[in-house]
Amino acid sequence: MNRQDEEDRLERKRIAELAEGWRSTAGALPFWTEAREGETILLRNQFGDELLVTLHGRWAHHFALYLGSLQKTAGCALAELLWTIGGHGDSVQIRRQAVELLRAMLLEEPRSPGRQR
Repeated sequence: MNRQDEEDRLERKRIAELAEGWRSTAGALPFWTEAREGETILLRNQFGDELLVTLHGRWAHHFALYLGSLQKTAGCALAELLWTIGGHGDSVQIRRQAVELLRAMLLEEPRSPGRQR
């Protein structure tokens, strides 16, 4: 194993370790719902009435969009992608999981069953 191979292996190992931390963080998040009260946006626990975040001001809408794209499902999909990149999968799995992450973030629409790649 040459020096570059060893550096790559150590980098993949570090990515996998960071993925574990992110998996723990994302997994602990609640699912939430968004409600608007005038100019204020409220994020509440989906399975209760607990108020999680109140957003207001000129950037509230953009923060809500951003947080919505990084909700629990997308956070867990990101952790799985990082884990795979960290040496637990091949390039086909990495591309598949990257697409799954983009869909979880609502950045790509799901394809109809007849149009899968």
